[in-house]
Amino acid sequence: MKRWTTLFLMMMLFTVLTACGSTTTTTTEDDFVPVINLPTNTSANLRILIPGGNANETTMIEEAIAGFNLIYPNIQISMSYLAVNSYENTIRNQALAGSLPDIVWTNSPDFYYLVSKDLAYPLNEYVELSEAAGIFDVEDDFYVEFFNIGSVNGNLYAIPRSADSVVTFYNEKILTDAGVDLNLIQDGWTWETFRGVCDQVRTYFDNNGHSDRYVLDANLTSWLSVNYPIMRSFGADVTDGTGALTIDSPQTREAITMVRDLVEDRIIVGTGVTSGSSFEAGTSAFLFQSASVSLFAHRRELEGNINIVSFPLIGENPKIGSGIAGYSINSNSAYKNEAWAFLNYMLSYDGQQAMGSGGLNLPSIRKDLADYTTANWGQGYTDLHLNSYLYGLEYKITVDFLQYFDAKYKSDLDLALKDLFNNACNTGKTIEECIQIVVRDMGDALAD
Repeated sequence: MKRWTTLFLMMMLFTVLTACGSTTTTTTEDDFVPVINLPTNTSANLRILIPGGNANETTMIEEAIAGFNLIYPNIQISMSYLAVNSYENTIRNQALAGSLPDIVWTNSPDFYYLVSKDLAYPLNEYVELSEAAGIFDVEDDFYVEFFNIGSVNGNLYAIPRSADSVVTFYNEKILTDAGVDLNLIQDGWTWETFRGVCDQVRTYFDNNGHSDRYVLDANLTSWLSVNYPIMRSFGADVTDGTGALTIDSPQTREAITMVRDLVEDRIIVGTGVTSGSSFEAGTSAFLFQSASVSLFAHRRELEGNINIVSFPLIGENPKIGSGIAGYSINSNSAYKNEAWAFLNYMLSYDGQQAMGSGGLNLPSIRKDLADYTTANWGQGYTDLHLNSYLYGLEYKITVDFLQYFDAKYKSDLDLALKDLFNNACNTGKTIEECIQIVVRDMGDALAD
C-alpha cells in the first residue's frame, strides 16, 4: 500500500502543472530554484555520463530511461561514456571544454573530485522537498548507511544507484577439491577461519601441481574499499579527525604486517611478481570484490561454481568496506531540475526495479526491495547467498577519512594509501620503509 501511495503522490506532483502547456526549464546559478513538481510534458535534452566497458551499467540505465520516459516522454536522455581508470582526466577535460553532461556517474571516493572542482550540485534541497511532498523518507525508505555516503560536510552530492559492499567471492569447486568444509564459509566468519581455509587451499595447490597459483585475489593494492577497512580493523587510521596525520602508528604496522604475511605465505601475489592466476580465470579460490555476481557467474571458467560470503571479520572491532556507485548533477547544467527528476525516478520503487531488470544485480538502496528472491536485482541468482552484501551493516565503513581534508587532496591521499599496501606486498621493502614512504607521501600530498 505504501508503494502505491508514494507512486500516486509522485504522479500528482508530476502532473499538477501539465495544463500550463509544454515547458522547458533552464537554470543559472544566480536565479536557480530547485523544483520537483515538473509538468509531465516538460521538454529537455539531457546527457548522462556512464562508465564505458560495462554492459550492465548501460542496460540498467537504458531501462531506467525507458521507465522515466513513461512519465516524462519529452525529456530525452542520451548516454556518453568514460573510462573509470581515467575518471579525473575525463571529468577535468570535459568540464574545461564545457561538454560535461548534465548527470555524471561517480562513486566513493571519486565524488570528492567533483566536489573539489565545484562540479557537483548539492542535492539537499531536492531531498528536503521530496520528503516534504511525501515522495520518500530517507530514514524510512533507504539504507542511510549507503544513502549518505555521497555527502561532504552535511551536503549530499551523489545519489546511490545501489548499495555496494565488499564481499568474498569463492570458487566452490576449488574449495571442495581442496577438502575444505564448506560449513566454515558463512556470513560472520572470522579472519582466523578464513586464513585457515587459505592455508588448506595453498597446500592443495602445492601438492597437485599448481604451485604457480595464488589463493586470493585481494584487490589490496588498488582499492581503498579493501585496504582502508583492514587498517581500521586494527585501530589504525589516516587522521585523528582534525586533519592531523596518524598513519605512523603501531596499529598501521600490525595491519601491513598481516598483509606481508599473506605474500610470504603465497596466499596473494607479491608486488612485481608476474602471475596468470586469478579468480576470473578459475585458478584462485577467493576474491574480495563488491561487483555484481552477474559479472562472474556466467564465465566459462566459473559457471556453476561460485558463491559469495561476507568479508572476514578482523579483530574485536571489525570493519567491512562499503561505498556507492551513483550519479551527481553537474553544477553547471542548465537542466538541474530535469536531472533531479531522473535521479528521483532512479530512487523510486519502479526505478530500482527497472534497473534490476536491466542487470543491476546488487542490493537495492531501498529497504522495501531487500528480499532478493522477489526483487528484480536478485533474479537469476536466488540460489546464491546474496544476503552477504548487506551482512553486518554495523561494520560498514566507507573511505571516511577524506572528509577531514580539503577535497583537492583526495587524489594524492588515495594514491599514497594504495602505495602503502603496494609496498607492503613488496618483500624487498621492510615494514619500516613502508611506513616512512607513506608518511613522506601523505605529507607531500598535503603540502600546498
